[in-house]
Amino acid sequence: MHITFIQPAVGRKSNGERYPKTWIMEPLSLAALSALTPAAWGRSFFDDRLGEVRYDVETDVVCISVECYTANRAYQIAERFRRRSVPVVMGGFHATLCPDEVAQFADAVVCGEAESVWADVLHAVEAFKVAQPSKAVKKIFGAQTRMSVPHWKTCPHPDRSLYAGRNYGPLNLVETSRGCRFQCEFCSITKFFKQTYTVRPVEDVIAEIKALSKDILFFVDDNLAMEVERLKALCHALTPLRKRWIGQLSIHAANDSELLVLMARSGCAGVLIGFESLHAETIHAMGKQVNASNSDFRTAIENLRRHHLSIYATFVFGYDNDTEETFEETYRFAIENKFFFAAFNHLVPFPGTDVYERFKREGRLLYKDWWRREDVRFGDVVFRPKNFTPERLAELCQHYRLKFYSLPSMLRRGNDYRANAYGLRKMLYFYMSNLMQEKEVGRRRGLPFGGEP
Repeated sequence: MHITFIQPAVGRKSNGERYPKTWIMEPLSLAALSALTPAAWGRSFFDDRLGEVRYDVETDVVCISVECYTANRAYQIAERFRRRSVPVVMGGFHATLCPDEVAQFADAVVCGEAESVWADVLHAVEAFKVAQPSKAVKKIFGAQTRMSVPHWKTCPHPDRSLYAGRNYGPLNLVETSRGCRFQCEFCSITKFFKQTYTVRPVEDVIAEIKALSKDILFFVDDNLAMEVERLKALCHALTPLRKRWIGQLSIHAANDSELLVLMARSGCAGVLIGFESLHAETIHAMGKQVNASNSDFRTAIENLRRHHLSIYATFVFGYDNDTEETFEETYRFAIENKFFFAAFNHLVPFPGTDVYERFKREGRLLYKDWWRREDVRFGDVVFRPKNFTPERLAELCQHYRLKFYSLPSMLRRGNDYRANAYGLRKMLYFYMSNLMQEKEVGRRRGLPFGGEP
C-alpha cells in the first residue's frame, strides 16, 4: 500500500508570485500521521506551498490536512485524485468543524484527533482496495477519545523524514499539549477540543527534542501556560539541552516571577501573547476572561522584558466598541512597549465558533460560506462591523501593519537592549525578521482561497 500526504496552500496569486515565506512551517500533523502509518506502507508527500502537487503519483490513498483558509484549495486537489478513483481522506480543524461540507469532497473525513482512529482509516482503505468498486470507504471517522498521558506514551514521535529536501527554515515545531480551557468566542481551538486541555509527558517531549537537529524550537501549543507548574517542569528539563525556544501563552504567566526566571534560563527567547484589545468592554465581549483578570498589561510586559523575553503581541479589531482611534491607540501602545512583532488582525468569524453563530443570528455575515467564495480574498472582512464598512476595517488593519513594520518603527523597537536587541545574535534576528515581515504584509493580502490545481 502507498499513502500520499498533502499540505494545501491558502492560494496562489495569478502572477505566480512567491508564496509568503512566513507561512511555510513544518506540517507537524502530517508528520504525526506518517509516524502512525505502518512502516510497510510507501509514502509520498507534497507541500503545495513549496512546489507542485504530482497528480500522477501512484498511490492507494491521499491524505489532506484542511484548515478554513485552505479548504477551497484542498477540494481542488482532492477532485483531481478522485477523478482517478483514488480515495481521499481529509482531516484537521475545518474537517472537524464542517464535516458535512468536507464530506462532499472527500471519501472519508476524520473528525477530531486522528490518533485513536488512524488505524481504522487505513484498514478501511485496504478494504476499499480489495473490494473496489463494489465497496466505498467509510465516510466519517470520529475520534474515539481525547489524547491523554497513556495515549501520548504509546504514540511515536512525528516522522520528520517526510520533510527531507524541503526548506522549512530554522525552526523545529514541537507539541507538548493540546487544547485550551478558555472560551474566547472567536477561537476555533475551543470548539475543536471542546474547551479541554491535555498534556504530553515532559520526559517524552524531551526525548523528542534531543533527537532534533535544529537549535530553535517553536512550541505549537495553544497555551503553554495553561498549567503553570507543568511549564515550570518543562523549563527545568529543557535547561540542560541549551536550545532556544518560543511559544504561545496567556498573559497571566507574566505575573509569575519564578516561571519567568525558569523560562529565560531554559532558553526562551520570546513569547506570543494575545492581548486582543486594550479596552475592558471589548475583552468582555470576546469572552477572554484571562485578560480581564490580568488587565495590567504594562506591568506584565515589563516583567517579561526584565527577563529579556521579546513579545509577539496580537490584537483583534472589529468589535462594536472599536473605532478608528482604537487603531492609533493600539499602535502607540505597541511602539511604546517595543514589541518584537505585532499583528493587527480584523475579527474573522470562523465556522463553528461562537462569533460565527452570533453574527449569523444577527444577520451580520456577508456570506455564510465566505471561505468558499471566489470573490473573497485573504484579508477581506466578511461581516458587517458596527463602526466601519467592511472595506474600511480591512484597509485600517493593512495600514497599521505596514506602519508597524516601517523603518522608523523598526528602529525604535530595535533599540531595546533588554529584549529585542539583547545580544548581537538576537539584534540581527530582529532586523532580519522584521524586514521580512514588512515585505510579506503586502504579499499575503489578496491571496485567493484556492488556485488553479
